[in-house]
Amino acid sequence: MQCKEGAKVAVEKRLSRKSKKTISIVISAVVCISIIGSSFFYDYICRTRKNVDFQEIINHEVKSSTLYIISETATISGNDESFSYGAGFGGVVFSEADGVYYALTALHAVDNNPTHLYVLSYDDLTYNERIAQQEQHIGLRDYYKTLPIAEVVYSDEEYDLAILKFSCSDSFGILNIASNTPAFKDQVAIISSPLNEGRNEITYGSIISKKPVKFGDTNGENQRLVIKTSAYDNFGSSGSVLLNKQSEIAGIVLGGGRDIFDNFRYSLVMPANEINDFITTWYSSKKQ
Repeated sequence: MQCKEGAKVAVEKRLSRKSKKTISIVISAVVCISIIGSSFFYDYICRTRKNVDFQEIINHEVKSSTLYIISETATISGNDESFSYGAGFGGVVFSEADGVYYALTALHAVDNNPTHLYVLSYDDLTYNERIAQQEQHIGLRDYYKTLPIAEVVYSDEEYDLAILKFSCSDSFGILNIASNTPAFKDQVAIISSPLNEGRNEITYGSIISKKPVKFGDTNGENQRLVIKTSAYDNFGSSGSVLLNKQSEIAGIVLGGGRDIFDNFRYSLVMPANEINDFITTWYSSKKQ
């Protein structure tokens, strides 16, 4: 009788251990699924978030100030010359004088010694978009040669910003630079062309950093203070404009953070106060 009771207790203990192990596995699985699910859900929300009030502010003037810039690099091998083209990055016009436009962008996007920087307006088609819409064929280089060429007239690694100059008979919008950096929870928007995600995408969000954070090179040097926003960006968004609700340049996109699943977490932006310091230094250098 005692043997039977002992065996019963042993069986119950084994079942209890199995039950605990099963529960532990189930809990772990639920936690993992929740973490993965929340990562993809947050990415989706940031990419697709709408803001009706903000949409009404982003008019033609705002859109026509934004640029999409393609870099061309020539390579010479013997008597042969070949050309390669970058994926593209953003920019925004902030000044104009006698048909000469000046635009802000991210320095790291152009800091690879390109042969040419071709400027596409908000309405211009990339080469692939043109080929898809028209049957008439035109060579890649021949097409981009029809576009305005920009040159870097001023840059500073400390800010990771560059000023581009280009001439064009077409009219571009011009945006003012905000006098103040957007504050925590302020609503903002980014107009950019994320790689493989379409042209002129407008994403909405808010400032999620309570105070500016450091941003710099791999050695931790040349750092300026940047802000974080939940407005979505991706590769190709560098140099694009961050807008406030006054249709002003509130920042320039420099990069962003992604999680272990390569889903979006935040955009890093050089804010308006730093941009104004950068512009002031540029003006001072022109007078010397």
